[in-house]
Amino acid sequence: MNDSLGDLSGHTAVREAPGHNGAMPSRRDPTDMPERAEVAYRSISGSSRMMTLRFLLDHPKSTVAAIADATGVSPASARVSLTDLEEAGYVTADVEGQRNGRTVRYSADRGKFVDDLSLLWSWMVR
Repeated sequence: MNDSLGDLSGHTAVREAPGHNGAMPSRRDPTDMPERAEVAYRSISGSSRMMTLRFLLDHPKSTVAAIADATGVSPASARVSLTDLEEAGYVTADVEGQRNGRTVRYSADRGKFVDDLSLLWSWMVR
């Protein structure tokens, strides 16, 4: 194979960038982002969480199976996403406490999500 760029591993800009070890750059979170804006950002930064939340905004009282079928995420990924979104305050379940063996229906809190998303937007465009 004829690679006109050649091997860039020894390229000066890569090797000598301050704080760069040649590996992928580390993820840096902004320090001045409001807490609820960060919650919104994290909730939509993962595709499974984003698709789960989007589905629930249009289809309240949905089960894990319905979410998985409609979005294409695995039931396990849907459960993890739902747990994350519940912790964020964007999703509620109609069953409290132990859920094993019970049909649980989930709904999204559009108002809370929109409020936090507005904070994120305001922080982004300030």
